[in-house]
Amino acid sequence: MTTIPPEQIADAHLLEADGEIFLYEISPSEGSGTVRIKADNTVSWRGNDYEGLPLKWEGESYSADGTVARPTLTIGDEQINLMVLKPLLFDGTIDGGTLVRHRILLDDLLNDRLVTTTDEYRIQRVTGYSRSQIGLALARQADALNFSLPFHQYYSPDFPSVNIS
Repeated sequence: MTTIPPEQIADAHLLEADGEIFLYEISPSEGSGTVRIKADNTVSWRGNDYEGLPLKWEGESYSADGTVARPTLTIGDEQINLMVLKPLLFDGTIDGGTLVRHRILLDDLLNDRLVTTTDEYRIQRVTGYSRSQIGLALARQADALNFSLPFHQYYSPDFPSVNIS
């Protein structure tokens, strides 16, 4: 029988679990220029800086029949100027782009460990934009399912009705 280290026993008796931190990466549909953000303060994780901004994540829910509600992300508030994101909005590349949300424990963030749960969303549309606030409507990559569809090619002879001309 193995003995349990005392620090693990002490950690198990804490009234509050480690804090969850959410890190967001917004990538445009064309070109480059990933924007990395986090609610509140700026942090560095895995060699990337995540800029601290006011964020509001709403509408995420799951049901027993497998459908997933489409969440929204609101970036900013009345005290901040988001003009730095203006080029992504006005050239249209944020529509159809991707948003990756990393869920990581505070201890793993502080110790720069790659222990995370990652969700990937497609930016369906910009729901609103002002100098101080941006609203994004999101959808799963495969709508209502939590996976990405694999690439598949349909060629003869496996598919006799397909002709290559």
